[in-house]
Amino acid sequence: MTAWFDEHTLDQLTVPEPRLPALEKWLLEEVWTKARFQANDMVPSEYLKSGETLVNGMECMLTATADSYFDELCALPVPSRTVADFFAHYKEGCVLVLDGCSLREMPRLMELAGISRRPVIEALCSRSAIPSTTERFVGERLGLGLPVTAPSRLTTRRELREKNIRFYFFHHPNEHQTISDDAGHVLMWHSFPDRRFMDSTASTAEFFDGIWDTLEIVWKKTVQALHPSRHVLVTSDHGYVYLGPGLSDRSLDGKDRALNGKRSREFTEEELLPAETPELFVDRERRLAAIRGRCHNRPQAPSPAQSVYRHEGISLMEVLTPWLILGPMEV
Repeated sequence: MTAWFDEHTLDQLTVPEPRLPALEKWLLEEVWTKARFQANDMVPSEYLKSGETLVNGMECMLTATADSYFDELCALPVPSRTVADFFAHYKEGCVLVLDGCSLREMPRLMELAGISRRPVIEALCSRSAIPSTTERFVGERLGLGLPVTAPSRLTTRRELREKNIRFYFFHHPNEHQTISDDAGHVLMWHSFPDRRFMDSTASTAEFFDGIWDTLEIVWKKTVQALHPSRHVLVTSDHGYVYLGPGLSDRSLDGKDRALNGKRSREFTEEELLPAETPELFVDRERRLAAIRGRCHNRPQAPSPAQSVYRHEGISLMEVLTPWLILGPMEV
């Protein structure tokens, strides 16, 4: 009997109640943990593969027996877990959005918090938008009244100036910016690790080793550059599904045809929307559709087609994201 199928977990997931709280607890306390990282000889790629085996097993079981968890993933997120809510609670709070960071990296983020002498106040799950795209997250999940747009375009947005929010966009891990400590909120957006997934080397589990190591560089340029008295939220706009060998649901092959080989797609007014199916989420009001589950889609572009790290669909690891609140630096 594998760790994801013990009697207690089975009881939690088969009662007629929401399943997502139990799944979040399982992911944070049993799968993506410091203890399991250490049990994998502290090799990030081995930790990734063994954890994904557990998550894949859980998703296969749920899809076959209790697929209503997809509906829970698509529902509105838990209140008080938006950037706007954090700013309302912490008047001088600072936020770091790591584009494409997932729950897998939580132990690493907490380790870096410890090195920085910042106590962990909350270590929970937040949510991506549906579908799990960056632009949708900006417009629908930040809670700051922004349009659906790319984060690189936020530097001059009046919505942020009016709320006294200073915005910093980081393109590369080694990029340095001087972050002002004037009164008000700070919102930092870092394109790491998502931009790396477009790299031709993002085709093996070993690629994850570099993600794990590079987080320390990113941390030094962002969190450690903030005034030590500030509270800090570290979160993400979306996670990603890892589609290594044996970790893709072959029953979903070809189900992305209506999406032109993508994980999600927006449809024009002139186009016919596809029918909603167990494999395909369709939002008729927003005229968009997204794949449900671990589908190894075949995008019509040469570079990302090789990547085994994908997002924009609906699965546990794409939609559930880190929510890590850190206190002021301890003396």
